[in-house]
Parts: sequence; C-alpha cells; structure tokens
Amino acid sequence: MRRPTIRPKTPIFLGCEGESEQAYGQLLNDLLQAAGRPVHLEVVNLSPGAGDPTSRLRRAAQEIERRRRRRSEFARRAVLLDIDQVQNDNQRWQHAEQLANQLDIRLNWQDPCHEALLLRHLNGFAQHRPPTTQASGVALHGAWPQYDKPMTKILLARRIGLTDVRRAAAVEPMLAAFLHDVGLLL
Repeated sequence: MRRPTIRPKTPIFLGCEGESEQAYGQLLNDLLQAAGRPVHLEVVNLSPGAGDPTSRLRRAAQEIERRRRRRSEFARRAVLLDIDQVQNDNQRWQHAEQLANQLDIRLNWQDPCHEALLLRHLNGFAQHRPPTTQASGVALHGAWPQYDKPMTKILLARRIGLTDVRRAAAVEPMLAAFLHDVGLLL
C-alpha cells in the first residue's frame, strides 16, 4: 500500500512589528491551512532589537537569510509595519520604501497601526479610519471590549475569521494584494 503523498508547502516570510502582528500572521496561516492552500507563512517577530521601520527591514533581511540557509528560499517576503512611525516624516517613509524594494520585501503598511487594521475586520467598522494610534486603540476597545494587547492567535480566532479578513482586505489594498499573492483571496 502506498503512503499518501504530502505536497510540499511554499514558504512565505512574514515579518511582524510585534507580538500582536505575529498572532495575526499566525491566524492568517491557520486560515490558509483550513482553506487547503499549499503555503506556509513563516511568521517572525522583528521587534527584539529593531525599533523603527528601516531597522525592522534590515532585521527581516537577516532572518530571511538565516532561515534560507537552513531550509529553502522564500517564494515571497512581506513585512507588516505601522505607518504612524513614518507618517510625518516623508524622508523616513521613502527610505523604508526604497530599502524594502532593494531587499525584495513587500511592505504592508497598517494605517495608522495594527489596532486600526484589526478594527476594520469587525462588522460595521470596515470604513472606520481613526486618525491616531491612541484613537485606534480606543475605537477597537469600544467595538471589542475583550481586546487586550497583545492578543494571541487563539483569542483573535474567536473574533476574526475568513469573512472578517476579506472585509478588511476590501478596504486595505496592501493587505488584499498580499492575501491574493499567498492564495487566501482568489
């Protein structure tokens, strides 16, 4: 009797700004697995030792290279970053964009922060655009009183499913493009 063939999964690198984004990336990976997509998101928290977008991108490049040596090349590479860190500094923003292009890493800016992105997953809040990080946290907590930073993947999954991810992607072009590339949105 032949053993079933296990299809190899295409590795995708997803660098994250912190624990909350890491849990979100792990949630996306679970949704990909549930949908039977032959990909695996390697979700990496870039925060230890990196505090601004360019240092996180450099750390992402180091992590990609370190993992590439042990396994195989990543088919795609992306990083989730909060836009509030570069929003009022056009030079810093352009530098981050240029570095990401040089490193072949797709930037997924969260406007203005991860909590605002999570808010847009919730029914009735897709169009909600809090202007600041603080306002985003207040709005998210108002819509989701149980939210506590950092949320774990399991706690996120209790509130956010594939329908909710699609809702957010409908108003977040960068997220939609990334999800399309990895096969979660077709």
